[in-house]
Amino acid sequence: MAPVEVSVIIPALNEEGYLRALLRSLRNQSFKAFKVVVVDGGSYDGTIAEALELNAKVLVKRSNIAEARNIGAVHCSTPFLVFLDADTVVPLDFLETAVAAMRRGASFIVARPEPLEGSLTGRVGYALGWALCKAGLTNPCYMGIALTREVFNQVGGFDERLVYNEDLDLLRRASRVSRPVFPRNLVSLNSTRRWKGKGNKGRLELFLILGRILEYFLLRKSGRRYPIYH
Repeated sequence: MAPVEVSVIIPALNEEGYLRALLRSLRNQSFKAFKVVVVDGGSYDGTIAEALELNAKVLVKRSNIAEARNIGAVHCSTPFLVFLDADTVVPLDFLETAVAAMRRGASFIVARPEPLEGSLTGRVGYALGWALCKAGLTNPCYMGIALTREVFNQVGGFDERLVYNEDLDLLRRASRVSRPVFPRNLVSLNSTRRWKGKGNKGRLELFLILGRILEYFLLRKSGRRYPIYH
């Protein structure tokens, strides 16, 4: 059996409705030398049971999402780390493509997002998000990121003082030591639930996302709570 090279780290809180699809897509990967770590923030639904049923390692600790990502990374000793959100599904060659790029010398990779719930609005929104991420102006983790342990340790992981924008902050700090790579053939399918709400709810969430990003650039901080993870 090949040694484990990759740890896939998934923070989760009450993600029973999404996590199973992600774990199934990981179980069917063409690349096999990996393990999955779900860091649960205290779910009261079936999230933990789903993760255990599909052979993921589960760590339970009440935490913000930055802490959860770091907890998963510290628990692992693999040379490559992949961070995915729980409401994501990845193609069968996702890990194979990411590992091949890192073996060729890439040390920080951002996947290209496509909407999990197919729609023109979702495709346009995610295309814009990917373009802004390339410019270092928006969050990469919902897209899926892969990086070497060396870079993760060098920048000190995610800033646990940030309740949101922790991934944008990591991208910007890592960019100082390693040029991020954005391969078009590394694709993740991501839920549009954060900004797809009915009526004005979806539009309001879009403005809130923009406000949170602006808050980071102006103040280098975030609020104390983020509804998706609390």
